[in-house]
Amino acid sequence: MSSAFAYRLGRSPRTGRRHEAATVSALMSTYAGESAKNLAESLESVYAQTVVPDQLVLVVDGPIDDSQHEIIAQYRMDRRIAEATVVQLASNVGLARALNAGLERCTGQFVMRMDSDDRCDPSRLELQINYFKNHPEFDIVTSWCTEFFDDGTTTVLKSSPVGHDAVVRALRWRNVLVHPSLLIRTETLRGVGGYRSDFGLLEDYDLYIRLVLSGAKFHVIPKVLVQMRISISQRRRRGGLRYCMNEIMFRFFCFRTGFLSAKEFFLVTCFYAVFRLAGWVARDRLYVLARVSTPS
Repeated sequence: MSSAFAYRLGRSPRTGRRHEAATVSALMSTYAGESAKNLAESLESVYAQTVVPDQLVLVVDGPIDDSQHEIIAQYRMDRRIAEATVVQLASNVGLARALNAGLERCTGQFVMRMDSDDRCDPSRLELQINYFKNHPEFDIVTSWCTEFFDDGTTTVLKSSPVGHDAVVRALRWRNVLVHPSLLIRTETLRGVGGYRSDFGLLEDYDLYIRLVLSGAKFHVIPKVLVQMRISISQRRRRGGLRYCMNEIMFRFFCFRTGFLSAKEFFLVTCFYAVFRLAGWVARDRLYVLARVSTPS
């Protein structure tokens, strides 16, 4: 991308343990609306893994304040991860395009997704890479998560089905996967064209559907390996007419590509139209109910 430049620093020696054979690039993005505190907590949880990634790719999506730059400089010098690549974008382009800019710089066989305001369990990557090692037929391994507010209060567990077929069935009705828990084969992610911004804030859901249509195989580790930071304002943004229209277009894409039947398209579109246009108080209560699902 002409609006980006990247710089890379080697790190040696490493203080974390290596995983055998596979190489992993941790892919993150930050922007002006993020706080330095959240970014530091997120980066520390990646650097403190029992098995560390080989590379960190951090995309700076447009101008950020000095406090974030200071955190980035601090972790650029951290020896626990061997290679740090920072991609600076001239202007804010949104999460999908920012992640694609970072994906271009990922050198690992796997991409470990992480958000700049969330936290990983220290054993996350070790458990995921070991699962891949023992089950090479899979392309994507995710996990469960808990959601928490800035004051540390945990709200609910977001669980999901575990097996591939059950995940695909659930995806017909709602997004059951935790995006910042994703560990995916790099060639698989690049093979579907990476991320798209066609449907607003649904870039992760859109990715999963395209992965299913490509024949990729999912597995969910039934354990909380990520803590996701949430806020009331975040939930309020996921409603209203504009969000509803994006979702209708997304569901139509699912129908047009054969992922949804005509009956499924009608039912799920009607339900989510009501859900997105409902008041935020009602929607917030429904979110809590929807977060806990039965694994199968």
